Amino acid sequence: MKLEIGDFYVKDIVFGSNTGYKDGVLTVNKEEAAAALNPEGKLKNVDLHVARPGEKVRLLPVKLAVEPRARPDGRTTFPGFTGPMVACGDGALYALKNMSVMAIGKYGGGADGLVDMSGPAAELTRYSELINLAFTAENVNPYENPANLQKTDIDYRLGAHLLAEYLGKAVLNQEPEEWERYELTNVSEKKLPKVVLIAQVSSSNYFYGIDVAFPMPTLIHPNEILDGCLTGFGAVACSSNCTYVSQNHAVLKELYARHGKDVDFAGMILSTGFEANIERKERIVIRITEISKILGCNAAIFTEMASGHNDVDFFTGLIMLEEAGIKTVGICAENPGRDGRTQPKTMLDHRVNAIVSTGSSAQAVELPAMDVIIGNIETISRDTYYGAWTHDYLLGPSLRPDGSLIVDRKIILDSDGASGWSNKTCKTF
Repeated sequence: MKLEIGDFYVKDIVFGSNTGYKDGVLTVNKEEAAAALNPEGKLKNVDLHVARPGEKVRLLPVKLAVEPRARPDGRTTFPGFTGPMVACGDGALYALKNMSVMAIGKYGGGADGLVDMSGPAAELTRYSELINLAFTAENVNPYENPANLQKTDIDYRLGAHLLAEYLGKAVLNQEPEEWERYELTNVSEKKLPKVVLIAQVSSSNYFYGIDVAFPMPTLIHPNEILDGCLTGFGAVACSSNCTYVSQNHAVLKELYARHGKDVDFAGMILSTGFEANIERKERIVIRITEISKILGCNAAIFTEMASGHNDVDFFTGLIMLEEAGIKTVGICAENPGRDGRTQPKTMLDHRVNAIVSTGSSAQAVELPAMDVIIGNIETISRDTYYGAWTHDYLLGPSLRPDGSLIVDRKIILDSDGASGWSNKTCKTF
């Protein structure tokens, strides 16, 4: 499998009469774009907005972010989700870089997050460095409320991916500015350390258009991740791993960059966490270990999704891999709770001695009021978030009368960085 991604670098986004791309400027026809993202009319009051780096703009509740892409051969960009089920990970596609499409609803909670384009929160998420084309909307169905977000958010999620595909088609008849190429060539003769990338994903992610509910860990080609097989939606905003993050998976790309030089990249294993049954947890980590052994791996990188139940799967997996002779590095965030008032990691073990911490996701941070709100600021005090509260006995309410906030960092979208796409994660220079 050889994947080629043709990159176009967006310098600005403006609204106009025709959707097109020229000299780094993406022009978007609002009416056409709104129709593209809402083909069945399940959303109402759809509007589009542009948020640029450095602006005093706050976006919330952000449900997910997607990088616009399209295929020259006409295949669907997100197989099984925005179009027919087809294989992916091979061939060519075009990508609009330096920007994202964001979906923002009227109600928020759970995995929904916040993005500030300037200020302290901007330092904690890479989305503040992108030009974000955000659409705001409401569900037509009257049952939308915080208790039913999982049921109604699919309209936003699908809309964001349809809009990303619509925008990607604006560059199909142009020549990319740069090409990325990904191919797992055979380098076994070099006798390099054979490394597998193991990634926990949320049960609410979509894999080829269906809910991720793997009864067993699944071995996939890494090109499939870069090519849209996994569409995002997590358990907590900070570790939601939006589709944008999977499309630009930094750890995966680093392994590709080093493939044939100092590592032999063997592939990728996807595994769900959140299993409440200890026997199921053991079954998952045994299969992860056995797949790694079948691949002939002697090293692994294991990335965690969120915490709690996932901690047990994560640490048990690290232990079992190490005991099988597979040297393993874990990547995870620290979740001690506000001011250390709740328990830290659910599970720790002395045999797990190679961990990359992406920093605390539960530290309280004060955020100034912003000049522009894209979305709904009242959702912070009204709806149930991980990372915000109606009232805290020490810190008071998350939303203050002047529009400033005090929240946990876990509300900041994709800030944990287990996949390497975060300003808190270790970076190479």
